Amino acid sequence: MNLPRTENLVPRQFVKNVLDFSSQYGREHSGSYTVANVRGCPTNYPKYGDFLESCVLRTYGKWWNDMSYSPAIDASIAKPFFISQDFIEVEFEEKVMIESVVIYENYNPGAVVALYALDYAKTRNKWIQIWSIFDNLNIKSIKNGLNRPLPRQESRKFRPNLTKKDVFSNVVRIELEHGKLDYYTELDAIEIVGYAFNFTLSKELGTNLRNVGDEFFSMKILSNKISEVTSECDNQNENEGVQLASNKPVSITDLPNELLTSIIRLLDLRDIFLLRSTCRKFYQLCSDRDLFNKLDLKPFWSQSNETLLATFCNIVCDFKALNLSWSKIEFSHIVKKFFETCCTQLTILSVESCQFMNANTLRIIGENCPMLTSLNIASCLNISTSDQTGFESIAKLAHLQILNLYRTLIDGPQMIKIVQSCKNLVSVNLGACTKINEFDEVMFNLADNCDKIESLDLWRAYSLTSMGLRKIANNCLKLKDLDIGWCRSVISFEWLFLMLDKCINIRKLFLTSLRVTDSELCLISQKGLHIEQLDILGSRSISIEAVEQILKNCKNLKFFDISFCFYDENEKISRLCSTYANCSIKTSQK
Repeated sequence: MNLPRTENLVPRQFVKNVLDFSSQYGREHSGSYTVANVRGCPTNYPKYGDFLESCVLRTYGKWWNDMSYSPAIDASIAKPFFISQDFIEVEFEEKVMIESVVIYENYNPGAVVALYALDYAKTRNKWIQIWSIFDNLNIKSIKNGLNRPLPRQESRKFRPNLTKKDVFSNVVRIELEHGKLDYYTELDAIEIVGYAFNFTLSKELGTNLRNVGDEFFSMKILSNKISEVTSECDNQNENEGVQLASNKPVSITDLPNELLTSIIRLLDLRDIFLLRSTCRKFYQLCSDRDLFNKLDLKPFWSQSNETLLATFCNIVCDFKALNLSWSKIEFSHIVKKFFETCCTQLTILSVESCQFMNANTLRIIGENCPMLTSLNIASCLNISTSDQTGFESIAKLAHLQILNLYRTLIDGPQMIKIVQSCKNLVSVNLGACTKINEFDEVMFNLADNCDKIESLDLWRAYSLTSMGLRKIANNCLKLKDLDIGWCRSVISFEWLFLMLDKCINIRKLFLTSLRVTDSELCLISQKGLHIEQLDILGSRSISIEAVEQILKNCKNLKFFDISFCFYDENEKISRLCSTYANCSIKTSQK
């Protein structure tokens, strides 16, 4: 589409509002390390470094994945090209035909892997991908996407070459993958440049202002996928005993159903639905509910809709594992029917940052998914604390082992009812649950009822004290991972000796900003011999000698964050990094 490039140009715009995000490092409504810092013009660019005024996400690197309790969904169909771990959605002042997006990265760049825009014109408020890291790869594969080369460690204005420039929008979504980063990525600002929309400028656009339908049910077939299918058929014809008469053309539908089903499993979900719409034969084969027993819909968050859920209901799917995270579907009777019809045998469910998740949805899940062992509702902010029957419905899931409540609005009494009923809990994430004002009482009840606990994420549990930690140390002897970073009410460490003495399998200990001293480091070096990850960021009262003792004694240590612990010990820290190369020592400074 050709637009005049002079009088229609809209001056560059910076972010006006943050609409949604999956995680952040800073606390809610703070000015330090929060996603809200991406608003407005750049603050520190072109300076490079760790700045409080930057937008910072919750995690980075491989270390969180190494200790994750979140179960992977081993789907029976192919995975699409998707590697995103976090997202940020932002709004600009004026809608434009987006020509370019510029991301100001001022620390550890290289995490941005996809861009979307909410198109207000030809697709009627639908999310359109305008760039992906896979567009830059010669050979597209998930492995190559994850192993993409990272840019130099310096600030930069990242301006990807957009693959779609006919999107009329003022809402942009940035997706990030930070598994290969050495430390937190930080964003200073986001800018868009575009052109004013004018109906008279484009006949093409003017004739396409209509609902083009859901891509899942388009009749269009991707030629490269059909080519792959045909090639696969040619290679297996002889083994399947297919007799091809030399004088009779044979259609792909003449192949045995078993072979066609094997080929269908090589396609991802979108291509299966495209193939499903071509003929009656493929409609039947692509409606086999065994294809969808374990399904990851997160990569299709921008395309999933009620029609898709209704289709699964018609197929009478019987999901065992399901990831619906990031879905934009609103709660409706179709969502209710979907969980009642297709999810009664679910054991794994992830609905992180889903718009349809509210108190009603949780009640439906509690009533219809009794076999759940893993539930992830992180960042589901539509579940109200005031509706007591919402979060308390989780208490009906007696088989639950893994529960992720990160950044939800659950309160203390609701959490207590859950731990009193779900006695098989192994991993609990209560990070950034700001509505819990009685964390010690929650820990008392958890310790009394859930002695199988191995992993506790209590990051920013502001009401937690040493009393709650002492109770955990006494009762939860299987504990392996503990994150109490930024728990500002933990001001003493008498519990630490007890925990290291009784919980002999501790492998991850995050004490971020807790003002650890040499005494605690000495204790860890003597009793925490199985420690693999240790975070003491911000502990100004420790010595290099105590740090080295940790490195010397804890042979399994792979990750050690001592950022902001020393003012002027760069030479000694460099020596430690060289001497103990098997451990990734983090030393971020402003």
